[in-house]
Amino acid sequence: MAGGPKFADLLPRIASAFVLLSVAGLGLWLGGLVLAVLLSIFGAVMLWEYFRLIIRLTEPYAMGATIITSILLAIALILEDRLTVGAEVLALSPVAVGVLVVTMIAVMIPVRKSRLETLFGAMIPLATFLFFYLHQSAPLAMWLVVAVVISTDVAGYFFGKLIGGPKFWPSLSPNKTWSGTASGWVMAALIAVVVSIRADDPFPTMIVAVIFLVAVAFAAQMADIAESALKRRAGVKDSSKIIPGHGGALDRFDGMLGGFLVAGLAFVLAGFTVSL
Repeated sequence: MAGGPKFADLLPRIASAFVLLSVAGLGLWLGGLVLAVLLSIFGAVMLWEYFRLIIRLTEPYAMGATIITSILLAIALILEDRLTVGAEVLALSPVAVGVLVVTMIAVMIPVRKSRLETLFGAMIPLATFLFFYLHQSAPLAMWLVVAVVISTDVAGYFFGKLIGGPKFWPSLSPNKTWSGTASGWVMAALIAVVVSIRADDPFPTMIVAVIFLVAVAFAAQMADIAESALKRRAGVKDSSKIIPGHGGALDRFDGMLGGFLVAGLAFVLAGFTVSL
C-alpha cells in the first residue's frame, strides 16, 4: 500500500514535484527571457552540484567554476532568445552556439578523473540549451519530451517497486530493475501512439514517433544511471539536499538532461537537413 515502507518518500516527492512544476510552468508559459533566466538558475544549481560533488572540487574552486560556466550558459540562452526572434522554426543563433561551446569546454576543463565525468559535465549546459531551443522552435516536441521523461520516471518508480525482479545494471545503479526500465519504454510508446492517432498518415507517423520517444526514454534512463554511477564513485546517495524527497537538482533533472540531449540534437539535425 502507498503508505508502506516502499513508498515512505512518496509524499515529499509529490510536494516537491508540485513546487517544481509550478515554477517550471510559469517559466514555460512566459517563455523568452524569463525562461532563459530561469534555466540559467537551474543550470547553475546543477553545475554547482557537479563541480562540488561529482568531480569533488574544493568549495572556492567549485564556486568560481560554477559562476563562470553559469554566466556563460546564461549568455548563450539569452543570445539564442534575442537573435532568433522572428526567425524560421528550428533556427539556431551561431553566436549563441559559439558561446555554448565555450561553456561546455569551461565545464570540462577542471575534470581530472574519467571520460564519464567529462561527458556528463558537458551534457549539463548542452541539454539545458537544447531544452530552451525546443521550447522556442518546437514547443509540442518539448512537451512530449517532458511527458515522456516524467512518465518514464514515474512508471519506473512504481513498477520497479511493485514488480521488482532482476536488476537492469546493478554495478552502476543497484536499484534499477528491468521491470521498471521496460515500463518506461512502454509508457513512451503509448504516448507516441496517442499523439499519432490524429495525424494525416497515422501509421508511418506512429512508427517514427514510437522510435523517437522510446529513444528519448532510454536516453533519460541512461543519464539517470550515469548520475547514479558518478554518485557511487563519490560515495554519496544524493547530489545535494535541495529538493525534499528527490535529493539534488541533478537527482531530479538527470533524466531531463538525457532526454533533451537526444531530442534536441535530433531536431537540430532535422533543421539543418531541411535548410540544405
